Amino acid sequence: MYVWRGKQKILILLILMKRIILSLAFIFIGQIFLYASDIQKCKQQIIDWHLSSIFSDEGLTDEIIALTDSGSYIDLSVKELFLNIRLPEQMIYHWVETQTENGYWRDIDYRDKNPSGWAPSFHVMRLFHLAKAYQSQQMSTYHSDKVLAAYIRGLRFWVSFTLTCPNWWYTEIGVNKMLGPALLLMENLLPEDLKIQGVEQLNRSKIGMSGQNRVWLAGNVVYRALLQNDEILLKEARDVILSEIYITTKEGLQPDYSYHQHGPQLQFGNYGLAYALSMTYWTRAFRNTQFSFPDEKIRIVGNYILNGLNKVVWGGYMDYSACGRQFFKNAQRGKALALAQSLADMSVVTDTVSAQVYKIAYRNILIPPSSVARVEGTMAFYRSDMLVSKVGDAYFSVRLASPWSIATEAGNGENLKGYYMGEGVTSYMRNGSEYENIFPFWNWRRLPGITVPDDTIPLPLLTWDGYRNDSTFAGVLSSGTAGVAAMILGRDGVSGNKGYFILGNRMFCLGNSLQTQAGQSLITTINSTYLEGGMRWRTGNNKMDRVDDDFSAYIRKPVILEHNGWRYYITENQTLNVAIAPSQGSWHEIARFYADKVKQDTLFTVTLNNDSGKYEYMVMPANDNNQEIDYSQVKITNTPLVQLVEDIKDGTVCGVCYRPGLFPLKKSLLKVRYISLSGQALFILQKEKDGGLKISLSDPTRRQKSISIGFSGRYKNGLYDKRKNITFFEVEFPQGDKAGKEVSVFIKR
Repeated sequence: MYVWRGKQKILILLILMKRIILSLAFIFIGQIFLYASDIQKCKQQIIDWHLSSIFSDEGLTDEIIALTDSGSYIDLSVKELFLNIRLPEQMIYHWVETQTENGYWRDIDYRDKNPSGWAPSFHVMRLFHLAKAYQSQQMSTYHSDKVLAAYIRGLRFWVSFTLTCPNWWYTEIGVNKMLGPALLLMENLLPEDLKIQGVEQLNRSKIGMSGQNRVWLAGNVVYRALLQNDEILLKEARDVILSEIYITTKEGLQPDYSYHQHGPQLQFGNYGLAYALSMTYWTRAFRNTQFSFPDEKIRIVGNYILNGLNKVVWGGYMDYSACGRQFFKNAQRGKALALAQSLADMSVVTDTVSAQVYKIAYRNILIPPSSVARVEGTMAFYRSDMLVSKVGDAYFSVRLASPWSIATEAGNGENLKGYYMGEGVTSYMRNGSEYENIFPFWNWRRLPGITVPDDTIPLPLLTWDGYRNDSTFAGVLSSGTAGVAAMILGRDGVSGNKGYFILGNRMFCLGNSLQTQAGQSLITTINSTYLEGGMRWRTGNNKMDRVDDDFSAYIRKPVILEHNGWRYYITENQTLNVAIAPSQGSWHEIARFYADKVKQDTLFTVTLNNDSGKYEYMVMPANDNNQEIDYSQVKITNTPLVQLVEDIKDGTVCGVCYRPGLFPLKKSLLKVRYISLSGQALFILQKEKDGGLKISLSDPTRRQKSISIGFSGRYKNGLYDKRKNITFFEVEFPQGDKAGKEVSVFIKR
């Protein structure tokens, strides 16, 4: 009996073990199928992405072919627009017909060693488009035997050699970014030996490096993992891409949704755009699988795109001052279109409500600006010293340089004239194309907004280190539709105060204490853009007259200029210069890789001589409904101590305090007769709906712990000085990595 019971226990244990083993086996097999299913889903989502095209659907194919010079564009983010369209069938058939029996094309120099625009890479680009044309049901090339044969011949030729570019980027990143999708698109049609050889080419990409290069390399490894059905390698590469989605105060995505690379340098249109395109692409590739990015990571990417990149795009063009060192042909339009792709990707991976926001944003880039309603306000990118305003039908921006932000850089023979790009450069856009491709024709000493010596000495060439303004006073501030930017010049012996004030759709530009150690004359440029139509002007209450020639005059009365939808108000007692003249230049002078071919266009340039050490002007849209400017509706203070712009109509006061003091407000609707500040600050004083006041401040020195501000009269929660009739408030400035950020105080009587 005892023996039988022992055997019974063993039997029960064996049965339990069998069940456990079977359960584990089912789990393991299920996991294998789950991985296999998700791998296939990722493959299909990548294929679907490459076969779709928001640009071809919107009829932009021809524009993108011309804009990218048939894919030979130097900047990857813009170059990839050429990959994101369905090419005309005649272009595909031309490649089929001109391909040799050995699979190469005679118009490609396979011996090329150029580190920029490496010629052999165009072979892989053609393979990609042949694969896309073969699989695109919208094209007559769909499942064409000739196209398939050309693809197979071309791929066999490519994998038979190990072509290497002197620039490692092409060999390890650029080529495989095209080859990976080209293989996935045709995977089921590839002979096994050819597939293996193609994967071996992808094996030249290894996970490594840092920043965006790390993301690109990991992405190429994803392609290899998918083709090998290797879930372990796929997860490893996916995790590397995911690890780059975070907010930092070092290089990368900043807390204010600007983007830094090569030190504390704004790189919206360069590395920052490539980052956005990569992250939204992989977000779509991995969605609805176990490799999907977490929601919080997707939100970070989405917030960066909407609240960062999209803020510097207007009317389908990116602000030239946000393009980094890449002052290339068609850069502003190309970079904006690239951003549209990223916005479109986000509209697919987010919730229904958010998706609509992204759709509106990318449609605003693709459709004519006249059909877009825009009311956004001002944005202060305090980590990058940039102020942007998008109010009504006008776009303004200001770029500064400081000890804590690099203005720009030069390298690879690019940005050869950008020496003054951080000296308070402004941008004014209504249709978006005001500055597109103007770079060869500009006098780079006459960039909009800057104040520089009036000389013709050749501009120094910047390096990869770029430059910073030596003065420890620079900052930006925004609140609703109001904004302030200011800096004290401190470079090459030039000094002085420069303030920029945005009130709705008006920008006021003030300067004082301007001088040079060498006693040189200084020039401030109001704007320099293409001549469009004629210019009209008037003094005082006279009628507007058309002017077609240059002129220079000392004006004793205010002058109003109108040109190309913009109105410029220049106050009295300044020397005004208007230049309407042809300008010659070569793209080779902007970036060395362009041909040295001289071109010409006609520019409209407005400048002010700063012999008195100061200037004052306003810029606003010239619309039919604001033909008259009542400058009495604003009150200006422009002294070495403080700069103030007071809007008499709504009571808003924008100011820059260069030195502590007590400052009277001239006609404030806020019933504040004067304001005092104990330190240096940018500030905006506004009336709240409940009748109280809001003051927003930022520290342009980034080293003050706090500031005491005082308002005439008695207010709650403050320290009231009865003898002076002032209520004081102690305000703590953000510290550390948040230094320079806005802080607000709400007060009531």
